[in-house]
Amino acid sequence: MKAAPFEHHEPTSLSKAVSLLESLDNPTILAGGQSLVPMLRFRLARPDTVVDINGIDELDYLDESDGYLKIGALARHADIEESDVVTEDYGSFADAAPLVADPQIRNRGTIVGSIAQADPKGDWGSVLIAHDGEVVAEGPEGERVIPVDELFLLPYDTSLDENELITEARLPTPAEREGSAYHKLKRKTGDYAMAGVAARLRFDDDGTIADAGIGMTAVDITNARAADAEAHLEGERPSAELFQKAGELAAEQSNPESDEHGDASYKERMVNVLTQRALGDAAERAGVVKRRATP
Repeated sequence: MKAAPFEHHEPTSLSKAVSLLESLDNPTILAGGQSLVPMLRFRLARPDTVVDINGIDELDYLDESDGYLKIGALARHADIEESDVVTEDYGSFADAAPLVADPQIRNRGTIVGSIAQADPKGDWGSVLIAHDGEVVAEGPEGERVIPVDELFLLPYDTSLDENELITEARLPTPAEREGSAYHKLKRKTGDYAMAGVAARLRFDDDGTIADAGIGMTAVDITNARAADAEAHLEGERPSAELFQKAGELAAEQSNPESDEHGDASYKERMVNVLTQRALGDAAERAGVVKRRATP
């Protein structure tokens, strides 16, 4: 099946893209297209106009500056996977990148596009939550910064205005005694998550947990924060017992649905286990604990 007819625009600057979004009636943005193109093909999506931003070179970057890791709207999953900076300092991102679909999709799909799609089974939303990340949106009224906790509203629905696009996702550069990890349960390579957990831990000099972040994938109507588990961890010293309790709290705060991949109680148990594993890896990468057996 072929896509239904639509009007196609290819702006070469951000200002031109914003002008198009303001002047057109309900336009659809195309970046990586790894979700949109199949939907067009099967006519699950029938936009009247598509604004293709792939020609906007200023949005194609991945770098550290001004205290952030900054991910431009045209940075691909493969850019994260191949980045030495990410591999060295951002464990959760390095873990998540090779778990996204397959190499063909990672070479074209964008991190920001995945975040903007707001699929609760997408990996990057949870990783951004764990890192207290934010997105930068550009629209006719100018630029605004949206904390990730205020971005996701419902499945495939965000707090972006109609005429805005996300130009950048960013997260604070890690502290010296900080580590992160992402664990994902899926049926086979390339599948969406049945459940996933991103965890980040920052430690004080005395070895106690100064700050914790936990984001959960595919176990609620959006990517979700395990706030109770985070609060339980802060101010404590890392231990198997502490991480076990945090896993239990994360599972209690999750809200999965039963489907063909497993019932809700099974997915809650997986959240518990994945949380413990991600926390253990995060603590190890922070240099606070030695390699340990995982549940």
